[in-house]
Amino acid sequence: MSTYTTASGATYSDADLEQWGAQAEAGFVGWKFGKPSPGRPVSVGPDARPLSIRMDATRRAKVESLAAARQITPSQLVRELIDAA
Repeated sequence: MSTYTTASGATYSDADLEQWGAQAEAGFVGWKFGKPSPGRPVSVGPDARPLSIRMDATRRAKVESLAAARQITPSQLVRELIDAA
């Protein structure tokens, strides 16, 4: 039986993998998953391009805090603020 180690140091065996495979094939019956998180919004469209900006730790913390308070991503927060301007 093989043992596998993840980048974070957790170890798993072939038996673990077989069990997880069986659970997945059964449709994860009885499992509870968290709230789905949206991917890239359709509103940005196929022409969307990433925009990188540099900000100090204080500003980044503010963006992340505001986004967390609204339960959205920092990217979505910035899009909403731009749209509101």
